[in-house]
Amino acid sequence: MIGAINLNITKLQPSQFRDALQLSEYAFQYQISEEEAKKKIESYMDHDIYGMYEDEVLAAKIHIRPFQIWLNGQKIRMGGIANVATYPEYRRNGYIRELLTHSLAEMKKKGQLVSYLHPFSIGFYRKFGWETFSNYIKIHFSKADLIKQNEVPGYIKRFTKKNYTRDVETIYDEYAQRFIGMFARDENRWKDTIINDRNIAIYYNLDHEPLGFILYQVANSRMEIREFVTIQHEARVGLWNFICQHDSMVTEIEMNTYETDPFLFTLANPDMKVHRLTYGMARIIDVQEFLNVYPFQPTNHESVSFQIIDENAPWNTGTYTLSNQSTISYSPHIEQQEMSCSCLTINHFTALLFRYKSAQELVDIGAIKGNKEEILKLEELLPKINPNLMDFF
Repeated sequence: MIGAINLNITKLQPSQFRDALQLSEYAFQYQISEEEAKKKIESYMDHDIYGMYEDEVLAAKIHIRPFQIWLNGQKIRMGGIANVATYPEYRRNGYIRELLTHSLAEMKKKGQLVSYLHPFSIGFYRKFGWETFSNYIKIHFSKADLIKQNEVPGYIKRFTKKNYTRDVETIYDEYAQRFIGMFARDENRWKDTIINDRNIAIYYNLDHEPLGFILYQVANSRMEIREFVTIQHEARVGLWNFICQHDSMVTEIEMNTYETDPFLFTLANPDMKVHRLTYGMARIIDVQEFLNVYPFQPTNHESVSFQIIDENAPWNTGTYTLSNQSTISYSPHIEQQEMSCSCLTINHFTALLFRYKSAQELVDIGAIKGNKEEILKLEELLPKINPNLMDFF
């Protein structure tokens, strides 16, 4: 079997998209009709698909999808890694390793400062610099838990894809600013990907301002709340009371929300069955450009220095210094015995800047080499917000 390093990486053209679809069908064990296949192939038009052919067979492939995420009130480009697949007879030849390394350089060229993916194996993608960065909780309620809170003065309106309202975008965009790393969603994404056959219930106050929504389905005596999004506590109460109004229709409710949501604390009985799940991995693609747009906070420190090791994206490896004037200097030089600054991998640096782990936590688990005081100084420059990811792709 020819090794991957001897094969050329090809950017697939539309005439080759059916090869990519057939590989996905085999690897992910599904089959679709010809009509669905045409729609799927059409959707590939905005993907960058890279593959490796062996004997005219697409042996392995990777898709890079163009997205944007919110960072400090601005949108930055993100490359979403998806549909990574290999036929079994070509596995363990290093093809995916080659494709992932190639994808990093391609995303950098396109100005995609970060990359997300939903992993089949966290350990596998950690080897290439991606790191876990977001958790959510799944709360399980029984019918007996549906105890209404004090009434609030606003009202609820329900919507579907057919009578879509941009009020949901207004709520979501304000909500997204309270976190780091949330998807930027446009109307097409809402209609084509987020809503599907679900309902949206929006809470409005007496001034008719939209303050929160739930994205949900009810079927077979079960209510599944995919998103619970509020920008004021009034909406949190109003939406919970709306959920309670389903007590004659459902026997169980399952709700997703972010890990530190105070919602449970507000209930008459907050002692619910809760599952915590890790959701998605992130990777900084271009450290210098990411630092240029990152929302550092002012401190009294004159400067902070740190070193980054990135084996798969060598342009990131080097020494960085941040001054209190928010200027950034970079040197590709790494001094192995340097004790004037901290040294960390791109994985741990991503977890730190996405606020998934604190500097002290990284110090405690031995993830920081060199001068640990420098990384604690860097912590003071970072915003006090949490990561959140609600989208799948």
